[in-house]
Amino acid sequence: MKAPLLFLLSVLQFAPIAHGAKWNLEQLKGRDVTSGTAVSLDLKGRKGAVVVFLSAVCPCSNSHIKELTTLPKDFPEFAFLGVHSNTDEAKDPTQAYFKTAKLPFPVVQDSGAKIADEFKAYKTPHAFVVKPDGEVLYQGGVSSSRNFENADRKFLREALDDLQNGRAVKTPEGRTLGCVIAREGKYVW
Repeated sequence: MKAPLLFLLSVLQFAPIAHGAKWNLEQLKGRDVTSGTAVSLDLKGRKGAVVVFLSAVCPCSNSHIKELTTLPKDFPEFAFLGVHSNTDEAKDPTQAYFKTAKLPFPVVQDSGAKIADEFKAYKTPHAFVVKPDGEVLYQGGVSSSRNFENADRKFLREALDDLQNGRAVKTPEGRTLGCVIAREGKYVW
């Protein structure tokens, strides 16, 4: 009886966030992966925030970097923040990867995967669009494919386009594809 209960609890831990759930965005702060400087979201004058969980080694996460570089330019009314939660990725290669990626937004180190646990982020990339009051409007994959170039849907872009044009998000949840966020690795930095 113990094993089925433990399985159920582990599944519930990573169950998707209910549409309309609320988060305290002021808690989204940390140290930038590449510079070590303190980072927090500035939502002043913004329609909301885009929070994306990323990996330095996941091929799926890596295939979406070009799109994630373009989105902040196309949707400047949203604040963007990357979160690196994988405890099995060493500091030096992770820093080197994100320096090379040159994302136009900070990526914070989520030591102990606390932010990932709070958001119930499961894989990389896993994206959330959140209103300034903390209401989750979209959560899921950046696209419908592990390889962005093969995607027939661009879920995150579609959600942001809906919001930019004053519409409700047509697809509030998209399937998250990619590598599972490692929470029990040896690198907790």
